[in-house]
Amino acid sequence: KTNKETSFCDGAISSARHKSTYSSLPDDYNCKVELALTSDGRTIVCYHPSVDVPYEHTQPIPHPDLLHNNEETHEQILRTKLEGNRKHLEQGPMIEQLSKVFFTTKHRWYPHGQYHRRRKKLNPPKDR
Repeated sequence: KTNKETSFCDGAISSARHKSTYSSLPDDYNCKVELALTSDGRTIVCYHPSVDVPYEHTQPIPHPDLLHNNEETHEQILRTKLEGNRKHLEQGPMIEQLSKVFFTTKHRWYPHGQYHRRRKKLNPPKDR
């Protein structure tokens, strides 16, 4: 045998240059593995398509109850941080701060009511 020749022994593939072992997968594993050797004998090809699992053997993914869960999750931590920030984002002080920064009246920062929105022309005429 030369260095590049490969031999097959009892389901294991061994090469003279690179020693590697092949262990078969357990029967309950979710794929079928097939090994092959290319025509020039330099490459080992592994084909392992996933096997379809019948619907009867599947289970739904459990969703934890965030309200009654004692463990702190990332979502709960984020929710508490957002609730804390919500107090600072009240409309009153923010409008006062904006009017001071931009030297405008407080009325500029309140939303327009339905009366004004209905009277606005949706397609105004183009300027000449």
